[in-house]
Amino acid sequence: MDLSRVYGALFGAAAADSVGATFEGMTADESRIPEMRGGGQFSIAPGEVTDDTLMMLALLETYAEAGYFSRQLFLSKMIQTIRARPKTFGNTTRTLASLVEQGCYPKSAAEVVHMIFGSRTNGSVMRTLPVGLAASSKEEALSLSREVSSFSHMDEEAGDACSAVSLAVYSLLHGKSKDEVLKAVPKKYLEGELYPSVDALESTRCAFCIFRDSESYVDAVAKACRLGGDSDTIGAIAGGMCGALYGIDAIPKSWCRMLEVRDRITDAVEKIMV
Repeated sequence: MDLSRVYGALFGAAAADSVGATFEGMTADESRIPEMRGGGQFSIAPGEVTDDTLMMLALLETYAEAGYFSRQLFLSKMIQTIRARPKTFGNTTRTLASLVEQGCYPKSAAEVVHMIFGSRTNGSVMRTLPVGLAASSKEEALSLSREVSSFSHMDEEAGDACSAVSLAVYSLLHGKSKDEVLKAVPKKYLEGELYPSVDALESTRCAFCIFRDSESYVDAVAKACRLGGDSDTIGAIAGGMCGALYGIDAIPKSWCRMLEVRDRITDAVEKIMV
């Protein structure tokens, strides 16, 4: 596995999340230039990340410490993260964590959240990238992605989206080309109008179309920013895939240096790749 692609995927997702957060909730604007300058509706600092990267890191560090998807360890990390940084988390994840803290069994909590809010949102898709890194085969990437998704998002569309993204990341990290990866992507993520919402299907479609149409990593981040809407999540998903394709050198060095989570990413990768 090419380390440049591994770091490219993880730093690519985190940097695109941070840059995209500036424009989250805004309408589309083709004149936007991607810059890591903070601000936005959550008033983040330059280099600060949102729930997209924080949940990805919780999963990545679970693999790094346990060597597999430990539901208990991931749950602990998820709750700790939400306690420390609650401002960017959505209702699904916050409510799930709250119910578990009150003594609810995690699967029951996920069922309750699904009944109250529905769970066809992109909260599980934003964190699925490490599955593509940890999986030992395409089959494992597909099965693990659904397990990780259903932990909080029981909707089949969320599971489908996680599977598509995890398989794409796995394939890219194992040297596949963009064309080879796109051949395996379900058509529903490559056809239709682009709506940058929090819906799992719609946001994943945006991310895959950006991945397909971009000419570089920075071009992909720019496209996510210009869409507006849920630009940080769409950027993180597309940025992770483009980072896995183009490698770490395609990401602006200034962005990598500014990222608040750069050491956490590096430490986790070193443990996983030993």
